[in-house]
Amino acid sequence: MVIVKELQKEHPNGKNIKIIKHPQNLGVAEARNTIIREAQGKYIFFQDSDDLIDKDSLSSLYQAAEKHQAELAYGSTNIREDNNERPYITLPDKLLIGKDALANYIYNDILKKAENSAIYNDIHENIPNSIWNILIRTDFLRNNGFTCPDFKIGEDLLLNEQMQPEVSRAVLLSKVTYHYLKRPNSLMQFQCRETIDKTEAEYSLYYSKVLKQYCLSLKHKKYFDRKCAKTMKGIFYSACGILKHRHQFTGNICDKDIRDSMIHPAHLIEILSFKHKRIINLIFWTIGILPPKISVSLIKYIGKRKGYI
Repeated sequence: MVIVKELQKEHPNGKNIKIIKHPQNLGVAEARNTIIREAQGKYIFFQDSDDLIDKDSLSSLYQAAEKHQAELAYGSTNIREDNNERPYITLPDKLLIGKDALANYIYNDILKKAENSAIYNDIHENIPNSIWNILIRTDFLRNNGFTCPDFKIGEDLLLNEQMQPEVSRAVLLSKVTYHYLKRPNSLMQFQCRETIDKTEAEYSLYYSKVLKQYCLSLKHKKYFDRKCAKTMKGIFYSACGILKHRHQFTGNICDKDIRDSMIHPAHLIEILSFKHKRIINLIFWTIGILPPKISVSLIKYIGKRKGYI
């Protein structure tokens, strides 16, 4: 905070900087929620502590949001790893207007990307599930009561789960406005430990249930079939992560718990009536009803072929 206060003192707009402190570390979800409650500006922009933005990133997003009166403005993202930078999320310049326009764009894009592969390799779609690199109108968050659930990891994904179906105006920019730094010791890249507490796997399995509950809340949407495919793909990836690091956990993670995480949120009859993504949803549904040992073996087999394990 000494460094922050020095920057505040030196910056020409330092008088506009408001410092908010928690009495102790309350976690990233509560940090975001405090910002949603306390922010005094028209827009909110979340940036992870180890990532970078350019000098004109915020002004570019702001101008686009103001021009189109958008609730959300998304920029493109590059990734930096081992001193190399490459495109990570490349967006078109696009305006999406109307209820479900953003959600339909997200899931239609997944459909196009996945049309040649039952379970595809690209985990990050064109519209990110992370909350960073999005300029969000503050009143949009507050009027809808959107907050981050108290999760250690993935709280931003769950905030997006709430937001995306309610957006009626969104703007996408091809301009790179964010540089995501991937480093070995970050919160998201820390699995190179000798032992991992069993509760982390249990947390991941619980998280899968929450994702499926969000998915079910969209049963009335036209894109429900594609939403199911995306949700189950993410859960499948998580199951692969648990299996990959299973030997490192401090306690046993049973096959049944891993299999149960793959139980599909939709019934078989519903899946058979899906217009899109019927095959991939049927694959996930089958994995979720097989005996635990066979189910886990199948997850391992597919996960190894896809490079997840």
